Order: sequence, then structure tokens, then C-alpha cells
Amino acid sequence: METERAPLISLRNVNLWYGTVQALRDVSVDFYQGELVGLVGDNGAGKTSLVNIISGIVAPTSGEVYLDGQRITSFHPKLAIDLGVETTQQSVGLCDNLSIARNYFLGREPVRRIAGIPFIDLGKMRKEGRKAITAFGLRESVDVDGEVALLSGGERQAFKIARAVYFRSRILIMDEPTNNLSVRERERVNDLAVQLKDQSLLVIYITHDIFQIHRIADRFIILENGAKVADVPRNLMSAEDLERIIREGVGNDAGSPRSG
Repeated sequence: METERAPLISLRNVNLWYGTVQALRDVSVDFYQGELVGLVGDNGAGKTSLVNIISGIVAPTSGEVYLDGQRITSFHPKLAIDLGVETTQQSVGLCDNLSIARNYFLGREPVRRIAGIPFIDLGKMRKEGRKAITAFGLRESVDVDGEVALLSGGERQAFKIARAVYFRSRILIMDEPTNNLSVRERERVNDLAVQLKDQSLLVIYITHDIFQIHRIADRFIILENGAKVADVPRNLMSAEDLERIIREGVGNDAGSPRSG
């Protein structure tokens, strides 16, 4: 009999209030290493609120959050990054006026000492930035010293994923990563998400494109009005059924081995 895997992240009876508005309602869910989870729901369903808790941006009003079985009681982005949580978003996360090399180490710049005086190690930043350009499919003409604003939308997303891999992140939250991308760029970003899952990362993928996420996710968590209405493996739900639940705002956890 196979031993049940321990979850990498667990949320237990989590509620989140913004003033008088309840963003999450008694949400319990587990996330496991080496899976790609589609986090879906209509606008205002609570998807961003849930990942904001995981990424340390906000603390839950009540409930418990565990990482590796240890309860998290302090919430801030630096702690989440230190614990291996990385978030890629379509419109943020890069400084357009800085070079690719500088963006690669943004906030985590390597330092070398000369006569005991610390200096930012620009040589290492350029070297690792060039590796990312090659390994993650950016154009060969891309200059590591050029401004990151010169990258296409798909290249920017691939670059942020490369950065997460370099810093050995264990959990990658992808928040609408393919918005405004071409068909080819969307495929490239989705291929990278699957590759990271195959490398034992937990990938949490937020999107409104139901048919796109249905092709690549292992399971789906559906939120509606701040509550979890379904947690189901892909083989138990068609893309059409997934879209119907989101559209009608109804669902259940029947048949899900991880309904929490």
C-alpha cells in the first residue's frame, strides 16, 4: 500500500477579510510537490487573495497555513521568498529601465569584496543572465546589458520563470502568465510550467483560459465568492464541465481525493 504523500502547503479553515468584505470563506486545501494545479474561478472569486496569503503579501484573518508541516505565523514576501515561494505576474516583477542582468538578481544582488569593501558582482550577474537567455529560449540577439523593456511579453515571462529556477524556488505561482501573449508565446510559457512540474516544483497556475489550463494541469481548484467549490483531478472533469461550474457558480468536492 502506497504511503500517502505529505502536502507541501496546507491551508486549514482560512478566512480573509478586507474591512467589511470577506475575500476567503473557510478555505481548506492542500498543494503537493511535483504537481501543476489550475486555480480558477470568475473575477472576484478569491484566487488572488489565496495566493497573496501563500506568497506572504497578506496574513489570513483566521485559519492556519502550513509549509512542510510547519505552521506559518509570520507573513511577508521576503519570508515567502526565503522559503522558496516565487510569484510571476504579467504586469509586475521587472524594472523596465534596468538591464536583464540587473533584473535577474533584483533584490538579491551577488556581492564580492575588494580589500574588504563590498561591491555588486556585475560579472556574475552578466554571466548568469546570459545562461538564462540561452536556456529559456530568448532570442539570440538579446543583450544581457540591454533594458528588460526590450523583451517581448513571452520572453519576459520566460525570464521570470528562469529567475525562479535559478534561486531554487520550490513553489511557483503563475498569475495570468499568458495574458496578451501570442499563440506561440503562450505555448512556450505553458511548456515551461509543465517542465518545472516535472522537475518536482509545485506550480500554482491562475488563469481565465479554461481550455488552456485543462490541457496541462493535474487538478483544478475552483473558487467562487471566496469559497472552494471544487477540488478535482483533471481526469474526472472535462474542460466543458469546468467552464460550466465557473459560469454557474456551483460545484462540489465529490470524487476529489483532496477536498480538504
